[in-house]
Amino acid sequence: MAGRATEKTQTQNLQVIKMKKDILRAANYGYNFDRDIYFNRKTKKAFSLEFVDDHSEDELKRRIAENTGGNGWIFYFNSTPSEGVKRELERVLG
Repeated sequence: MAGRATEKTQTQNLQVIKMKKDILRAANYGYNFDRDIYFNRKTKKAFSLEFVDDHSEDELKRRIAENTGGNGWIFYFNSTPSEGVKRELERVLG
């Protein structure tokens, strides 16, 4: 029984991950494999892989829909990145 419960949980987790990827893809987010972040240059938003994994689909949709004014990059990470990391990401993302 425990094996079936584990399989069911794993299947549900994979479905949630797929839904989150679909949400990001529909909002024109790309993925940077070197930095493990989803990003959108037009909206100047970036989500760490950990943030996406740890937050609900609804939270992700809310953050994507947030109006940030577009004056600079907004980083959605579980822990606030240092200024140096932010500058490096801004350089890499353009």
